[in-house]
Amino acid sequence: MQNLSFRNRIALNYIITTALLIGFVFVTIYLVVEFSVSNHLNDDLQREVDRHSQEVEVKNGTIALKRHREWMEREHNTVGVDPVFIEFLDIEGNLIDKSPNLKESHLLYDPNQKDNVFYNGELAEKRIRQVQVPILDENGKRVGHLLVAVAREGSEVVLETLRHIMLITFPVILIILFFVARFIAGRSIKPINDIINTSNKITRDNLTERIPLPHNKDELYILSDTINQLLDRIEKTIEREKSFTSYASHEFRTPLAVLKGTLEVLIRKPRQQEEYEEKVKYCVREIDRLNHLVDELLILTRFENQKQSLNLEDASIKNIIEDTLKYLSKNIQEKNIRIKTNIPFDDVYFKTDIYLFSTIISNILSNAIKYSIQDGEIQVNARKENNVIYCEIEDNGVGISEKDMEKIFDKFYRSTDHSDIKGFGLGLPIVKRFCSLLNIRIDISSKEGVGTTFKLQIPQS
Repeated sequence: MQNLSFRNRIALNYIITTALLIGFVFVTIYLVVEFSVSNHLNDDLQREVDRHSQEVEVKNGTIALKRHREWMEREHNTVGVDPVFIEFLDIEGNLIDKSPNLKESHLLYDPNQKDNVFYNGELAEKRIRQVQVPILDENGKRVGHLLVAVAREGSEVVLETLRHIMLITFPVILIILFFVARFIAGRSIKPINDIINTSNKITRDNLTERIPLPHNKDELYILSDTINQLLDRIEKTIEREKSFTSYASHEFRTPLAVLKGTLEVLIRKPRQQEEYEEKVKYCVREIDRLNHLVDELLILTRFENQKQSLNLEDASIKNIIEDTLKYLSKNIQEKNIRIKTNIPFDDVYFKTDIYLFSTIISNILSNAIKYSIQDGEIQVNARKENNVIYCEIEDNGVGISEKDMEKIFDKFYRSTDHSDIKGFGLGLPIVKRFCSLLNIRIDISSKEGVGTTFKLQIPQS
């Protein structure tokens, strides 16, 4: 069955189910007809028993029969048309009288057979249905037996004909249904063929192909739509990968080119000690920038493709913010920025990875300082509601334009409006990734020329 096509497997499974159902229906019909035929024969036997029981008279323990015209009826004289066979026996099983159509034959008397129970038997190679009825005297004592039988050949012919019809029609119906099911299955799985054909056209360099959606919004429609959405995500991921590679190459190439140019200039001719020192210090700063870029790329690579196992500890948001501000104090002093903090609790702790959370706060504050105006102001507020800590970091810097808001979390993206401000465009992508790992919701509101506010919703557990 594994070698069959999907269409044939559908048709075969359908046929197996249908065969079981039709087989059950046929067997049920046959049993119902057989039961009805048996009941009909039993009713006929009971009527004959009732009629002929009235012909018996018992006097002084002796059985006497009333002779009347019913003995000459056709069913008692012939064996060809619905014959009825009657036989009277005494208590010893000896014959008293019988219907003319029995001729030399006798109905089988079985002393072990229960009275008034219908059962099948044979009479001169003819199939009959028979019943034994006791003959009782006025005191209720058994003095003889009445045997009544009717032919069941006509009924057997009906049952045999029904069996033959069912045995012939059963495989014919299944064969017809198999080809019908195969045809319908082929029509039904056409969208799957479209999926296969479209998938064969999709390569790394051709991700624009999409699967045509079926007209009916069924499971295949959902499958096709889901695959199209998957292709959209893959296309965006590969585009981001290409952009990442392009930007990373550019960011490395620029400082390396500067370092190379600076060193080439230094070796062209002898220079003053002060000039050597100035150029070497410049090269060291560029190397520091490269180290910082490599560190950020390593962080992204480490946490990008898998959910790093988190080292959860009890942390205080107030302590983390204060430590981060101390670390950035030199940058704060250079721009003479005022820092206002409003954290009304000292002993509120929450479970988090301190390294990841400190990186989030550090990158947000570093951005706020970098894009703040000279002598600007940064406000850091925190509050707790219903086991959730809300943290807001607000600056009054240059702000973010509407066209940049959708791209600020893209790797290496930097606004062209502020190209004079140095950076690699990796800080906010790291913030976004770490917030996702720590289940922190981050929202940004900004207005160009007014300032930017970062809002964090931090679960306490």
